[in-house]
Amino acid sequence: MRVGREAHREVQREVRREVRRELQREELREWVRGSVRSGGVLVVEGEPGAGRTRFVREALAEAAALGVTARYGAAEALATGLPMRAVLDCVHPGNGSGERAAVIALLREAEAAERPGGALLAAMDLLVATVEGRCARGPLLLVLDDLQWADPQSLLVWRRLGRAARAGRLPLLLAAARRPLPRRPEVERLCAEPGTRVLRLGPLSPAEAAEQLRELLGAEPGPRLREAAERAGGNPRLLRDLAGQWAGAVRISAGVAEPRAGRGDLPPPPASVTRGLDYLSRAACACLRHAALLGPRFTARELALVQARPVRELLGELEEPLLAGLLEDTGEQLRFRHPALRQALYLDTPASVRAALHQDAARAFAAAGLDPARTAEQLLAGGVPDAWAVGWLAESAKELLPVAPDAAAELLERALERGPREDPRARDALEENLADAALLLRRPESVDLLDALRARARDPDRRAALAFKLVSALMIQGDMERCLAVTERALEESFPSVSYRLRLEACRVLALADLGRPRQAWELAGPVVAQAAALDDPLCGAEAQHAMAFALFHLRRGRESLRHIAEGIGYARRSAEADDMRLLLLANQAEGHMSFDEPEVVAAALAEARELAARTRSTGRLVVTETRLAEFRYRLGDWDGALAGVARADGLPVSDGWLPVVVRGLRALVLGHRDERERAGEELAALPEGAFASAAARRYAAHVLLARALLAERDGRPELARDALLPALAAGPEEATVHDRPWVLSELVRLALECGDTATARAAVAACARAAAELAEYPGPGLALLRCRGLFAQDPELLARAVARAGRGGWPLVLGHTLEDLAVARAWHGDLAGARESLTRAVAAYEELGARWDVARADARLRSLGVRRGSRSARRRASSGWEALTPAELKVAELVAQGRSNPQIARALFLSPRTVQTHVSHILAKLQVRTRAGVAAQAAQAGVRP
Repeated sequence: MRVGREAHREVQREVRREVRRELQREELREWVRGSVRSGGVLVVEGEPGAGRTRFVREALAEAAALGVTARYGAAEALATGLPMRAVLDCVHPGNGSGERAAVIALLREAEAAERPGGALLAAMDLLVATVEGRCARGPLLLVLDDLQWADPQSLLVWRRLGRAARAGRLPLLLAAARRPLPRRPEVERLCAEPGTRVLRLGPLSPAEAAEQLRELLGAEPGPRLREAAERAGGNPRLLRDLAGQWAGAVRISAGVAEPRAGRGDLPPPPASVTRGLDYLSRAACACLRHAALLGPRFTARELALVQARPVRELLGELEEPLLAGLLEDTGEQLRFRHPALRQALYLDTPASVRAALHQDAARAFAAAGLDPARTAEQLLAGGVPDAWAVGWLAESAKELLPVAPDAAAELLERALERGPREDPRARDALEENLADAALLLRRPESVDLLDALRARARDPDRRAALAFKLVSALMIQGDMERCLAVTERALEESFPSVSYRLRLEACRVLALADLGRPRQAWELAGPVVAQAAALDDPLCGAEAQHAMAFALFHLRRGRESLRHIAEGIGYARRSAEADDMRLLLLANQAEGHMSFDEPEVVAAALAEARELAARTRSTGRLVVTETRLAEFRYRLGDWDGALAGVARADGLPVSDGWLPVVVRGLRALVLGHRDERERAGEELAALPEGAFASAAARRYAAHVLLARALLAERDGRPELARDALLPALAAGPEEATVHDRPWVLSELVRLALECGDTATARAAVAACARAAAELAEYPGPGLALLRCRGLFAQDPELLARAVARAGRGGWPLVLGHTLEDLAVARAWHGDLAGARESLTRAVAAYEELGARWDVARADARLRSLGVRRGSRSARRRASSGWEALTPAELKVAELVAQGRSNPQIARALFLSPRTVQTHVSHILAKLQVRTRAGVAAQAAQAGVRP
């Protein structure tokens, strides 16, 4: 029972997160309808900009629709003059009322009297009597906005009216709206009275923020814009201000709004953001400004160090922003709930003052022994390092490098620019640290730095260690010939370290395999694995298994390779020293099992890799993990998740030559399938000159080639589309390792046949046959070959077999393409009913992905053959009810009916939480229910068994 209750609570929490504002609006409407006869008291709470006034005005509109008399008034900040003014303006909003004049006369009398109590009580009685008289004629709703500023006498009147409303004696509805600050005891007591209903407006959910952006911009916000909107922290007014500030930097293409450039190029928040903090005390504002220097998250101790005060003295100043919802306590840290507010506060401080404060903070953090990454952040923001900063960096670099290599690299570069030129040993130490940072960040300059350092080194073990680092740097840059030469020269030298010798021998295996000599590599790998096992060194063991796996992979023995990868991961898990190798092996494991169409293993490997990379702050490996995960999500059909993944990878400070090819290629391909041609073209145009110069970049060329072909075909130029894929026909050992080459060849067959170029089509079929023979272990090349042969012969039987294989693989776009091809082949053979059925299934797969161009292409191909989808098309799916759900929504709805939360559904279906949230919102709308319990009820009616 406890488990069931907990699952139910989790479901309810998820529902509240997704549509909480709509649920609160319904709660408000229900309160008005339910209180019309017997009365009631409501308080709407929320931070400035949360939309309190809008909510209470909705209460007015609902009351008016029910024939209820409604009055609105608002208290004013720092109001002076007549007491009872707030409630007077609410009960008598106009100035022409005789009753209002009578109350004001009594209040003036109280002002002039030495003992005003009698006149005030008389005024209060008159106001209450007026309200009671109006209630006698029918229900009355009084709305008092900004209750936190109401004068004491108005609060007394409101209390009296509230007691009458709660007692059920009057058809009186009282609705007040308030901010959390200023915090006044009399207001707190009033809102806490028994029977008072409190409605707290929290931040907008991501879906609600996206909906507000849609209203403001008149277009669907794209993934990057939705991510940028998180700066508002769910505050509606702040989001509105940001949207206005960004208007000139946002473009709308195919109904989707996205920043013209990267997220970091959006204009900063308007200065008006900071001027909206006037309700805070000066001390609290100063505290927030100091906190803004520390970044989005900080600890109370860090803030105390910056201000050179004990933590206990900050408690009062932190209380206000915490109560106001400007800061949040995450348990270990405090965080700005609205990143845009922090940025505005930071920029509002003069640059010279900021630099000095950052330098002071760095010294304070270092003296207190804080995480060196935090000290480095302050030094970076503080400008040119002084002598103290250079000294600290020399002492702390080894500790700083693993956790913040990008910060370390920038600081080391600054330090080397200003000295110490007179101390060669100190300079060598700084240069080696910079080389280590560049190696971790996968930057090409690490090669020259390490080469120069090794040339100057005299100690044998140090030379071996530098040789290993140099080899690693060369591998990252893809220069395997030089890598092999450096490795063999290093192994000719004599040095005591057995572990470095084994690791260099493993590097030699890797280089030989990559250079087209896998048999020799495999023969050398066996002794390396045996010696590493005898040494029982986790790092050596992991690297030896990696070398063996790499040699076997190049020998086309994929299953054996994966077994050695698993053994290597087992070694690496035994020691934190082997974390980097573990990350590499996990990425290779994910890629290998993806080639075998085994998504469960892929998901587990990538989840472990992502967690480890984040925990160890391994930037270089994290970029590999994010790109692998993005590719995985693309294949699964979670294209929003794929785009978010490449955006995260693109934002990491690494310089791998293949990264732009992956990022731009995958983005362009998704956008092209979605028929966002202009944006897709921009991604391809943004590829750097010489993007395919390295072998590593060429291995990831498939997405770029397919995107170029797609855009050319979309523009009605099939010959240009065919030519874009011709590089896939190249032969040689390097081409055998190109990702997705067989599938590119199958697309080339289709396009060549469209152009009447049977020679190219025949050559592509032959090339795919050779690739499938070389990669016979893997299902993908065999499927591509079936498609090639089926297309070339227009053979429905072969293409039906391809459809069956594609269905088992679980990649929806591949299934859609093969179904489309089968529809064309059936139409050629006169089977129009079968062609229509295959076309309808293909379009359903495309619509599930949002692949608008593929839908248009499929319709056009079949229309020319006399086949139209007609009334059975997915386009005519019901607009509401269970039949309106798409296949993906059906899967999600079934899991919702089982009581699973969004994170649980995301894990079960290998989708991103954001994609699941979108599906759930669509399901609630189509089924016309507001809760997950409603989904479960609909599932039961439809005969779906949870």
